[in-house]
Amino acid sequence: RVAITAGGIHSSPRNVRVFCPYREYHHSSEDKGTPFSNVKLLGASTLVAASIFSSFFDDGGKSKEDTLKKHIGMCTMHLHQAEPHFAKPHFDQAYELLKDDLDRTKETPIPNLRIAYLTDQLGNIALQLECYKEAINLYMATINGFALNGIERSNRTVTELFLKIGQIYAILGEYKLAEMSFLHCVGVTTLELSKSDEPKNPKVSTLAGLAYEGLGKVYLSMNLPENALNMYKHAFQFAGALFDPNDPQIPVLLNDFATVYEALDQYDMALEKVENAIEKAKVANQAALPSIMCNKATILLFSGDLISARSLYEELLQTCLRIQDYETIREINANLKILKEKERLQSECLAE
Repeated sequence: RVAITAGGIHSSPRNVRVFCPYREYHHSSEDKGTPFSNVKLLGASTLVAASIFSSFFDDGGKSKEDTLKKHIGMCTMHLHQAEPHFAKPHFDQAYELLKDDLDRTKETPIPNLRIAYLTDQLGNIALQLECYKEAINLYMATINGFALNGIERSNRTVTELFLKIGQIYAILGEYKLAEMSFLHCVGVTTLELSKSDEPKNPKVSTLAGLAYEGLGKVYLSMNLPENALNMYKHAFQFAGALFDPNDPQIPVLLNDFATVYEALDQYDMALEKVENAIEKAKVANQAALPSIMCNKATILLFSGDLISARSLYEELLQTCLRIQDYETIREINANLKILKEKERLQSECLAE
């Protein structure tokens, strides 16, 4: 999550959660807040995964590629078993092994494509371990490795890497860098989708939609709600054409729409969107429901309906304590402080 200050819109910071929208990393409704609690491994069970990764300990190969496979395999197995503390040492060793590729000079040997793909896999592991700067370094090294092997920057795999890089920069608050990465994705996908003689590829459309969604989050965090609204409209257009009406991403997008309208002081529209998001989340994404309910309370808070806001915050707080949703609890407590100050000012005005 990142915090934005809505200069001139609200007197207090408006907290906005920035989720990685890359669909490969969605968590299930059973996820209680840790990014490691439900990592899926190509549909394999823990037992099957362990048997697969045991092959990485074959001492017959001592090459860089074999060692990378071993450490990546162990990282993936430990993450699958919700053991990030055991995965981290293997990640560190693999990252050190790629040091020359991360800090390339003219004398550095050109990596083969197998190394480039392993570097990408290690970047995904860094993302799951929340080693964000390392993930960016690994994804950039992957892009360079592809380029050195003749793969163009317009290649779809490279576009996916720029998408992930943009999402990480957004999490880190590096909004201009995030914007540049997302705009690259939009440019590449727009060009491919504009080819009228070919049917629209759903994978390309998905990338375009996610890039627009990322830009929406970035512009909202930069306090540019008008720009954010335009980006979300594009994202929702792609989502409506590609996803099932009960896709878990739909309520997330609707909730983001509500936040944008609230930033524009269009509270009626914000409440309409957040109510739609709540109804969709009840069916399609119950894991996001506490966050969306909290957003509704915050919209009520800044619209001036302090009584309704307090009632919803207090009810939601009890729910979040029961389900141990600590992130939403922190957001509620922060917003209750703002609410208390607004109530004090309101009481003083009434007393006068």
